[in-house]
Amino acid sequence: ALRCVRESQTRWTAKRRPRPSPRQPRVTMASEEEAVAQAMAQAVQSATSSEQRVDAVRALLQRYARSGDADALDAAVAKLVNADNDGASSEAGALSQHVARQALAALPGVMRDDFPKSSPDTSVETIGAKLLERLAPHVASGFEDTDAALRRVLFDRLVAEGAFTEAARTLAGINFEAVHRGRSAYSEADKAATYVEIAETFLEDDESVDAEAFVNRASGLMHAVSPDNWALHLRYRVTLARTLDARRKFLEAATSYYELSQAQREVHAAQIATDDLLALLAKAVTCALLGNAGPQRSRLLATLHKDERVEAQMAASAEYAAHATVLSKMCAGELVAKKDVAAFEATLLPHQKALASDGLTIPERATIQHNLAALTYVYDNVSFDEAATLLDIDASKAMRVAARMIADHRLAATIDQVDGVLVFGSGGRRRDDGVEDAPVDDDLAHVCHSINLVYDKIDDLFDRVNNVDGGGPAATTAP
Repeated sequence: ALRCVRESQTRWTAKRRPRPSPRQPRVTMASEEEAVAQAMAQAVQSATSSEQRVDAVRALLQRYARSGDADALDAAVAKLVNADNDGASSEAGALSQHVARQALAALPGVMRDDFPKSSPDTSVETIGAKLLERLAPHVASGFEDTDAALRRVLFDRLVAEGAFTEAARTLAGINFEAVHRGRSAYSEADKAATYVEIAETFLEDDESVDAEAFVNRASGLMHAVSPDNWALHLRYRVTLARTLDARRKFLEAATSYYELSQAQREVHAAQIATDDLLALLAKAVTCALLGNAGPQRSRLLATLHKDERVEAQMAASAEYAAHATVLSKMCAGELVAKKDVAAFEATLLPHQKALASDGLTIPERATIQHNLAALTYVYDNVSFDEAATLLDIDASKAMRVAARMIADHRLAATIDQVDGVLVFGSGGRRRDDGVEDAPVDDDLAHVCHSINLVYDKIDDLFDRVNNVDGGGPAATTAP
């Protein structure tokens, strides 16, 4: 009886114990390609005309995309790009290049509309990059349009994800030199618009070098763009100014921004918002204030200060009040205090307040340069300790900036390193009668030049004496 109970319990346990699921065969890439090829052959066989074959293949691509099956979609594209070149093949399952091209033309739309935005296995960006690699060797075989459209879809998706650099490089891969029936596939305006868009996207990630390269490409094409296409001209000019700003060519950027801020004088000004024009004027002021001190900057600051919008709108605006304050003080030759610079610096972009090679931030260096130039209105000479106190900086920083300005001919002064004094003007010494002697540096240069002349004469005489004593050419010609 116990044995029967044990057997019945064993049988009951065996019934309740879950059976191991049969091991699923692993789907390899080869089997995936075979399955796709078979499905495509069946779709083509069931169609009686070329249009029906194209529709059948498109439906197959949509099915793979909607299910998020990236491997099947990749295998289908591989089958299409390697389609037979014989468009008149009589085989029932033949896939001609004509059908393949027509079906692949729908691929970008399929990727945009049918592929899941949040696929558990892969993303549109990943499979899109894989499909571009699959198309790359065959682009010149008639798939330029498909490649360009697919890149545009990926570009839009990457921009939405915030991957601006990758998006710009994806769009830059379009073959703009493609030729269809002896004519270029892209007009000059289309190329210029795309180059500007690529540059704009690079600037979103502060990739100024790449942005400058594509702005330069667009520059060579803008002459072919119709003046009626004012929107493209405006985008190009704004992108050029932003690129100059990002490349820290501040004075050139300020000039470009200011020209754009005066767009109310142009034909299409009615379509540009007043706030946008004021923002462009503020950018012009910002770049002018960050530029290196010198005559060009002084002229630009004076032009901006005379603009009535600075006092009427910028000074009254909480967003741009700091710009107007610093601009007013610099134009008047006043010293700019640190609190004014701090309020102005809070409005700057990261690349505008970056640390320069001399160890100073860009706004700090621009302020020191201006304040040193402002001291020339008050002092004939000043010690670096006194200048450091007035400017609220270290004496070493003041000397370093002054030396660079003098070397660049942006400050008429000389440095007396022995006494630690900065002498403004030509650097000459004044006699008791008020007449200024030649600058000390000129005297030293004259002495060094004279010593070099004496050395050259001695060297020449020494060579002649050696030639005479050694029986050289000079001895043979002696009388």
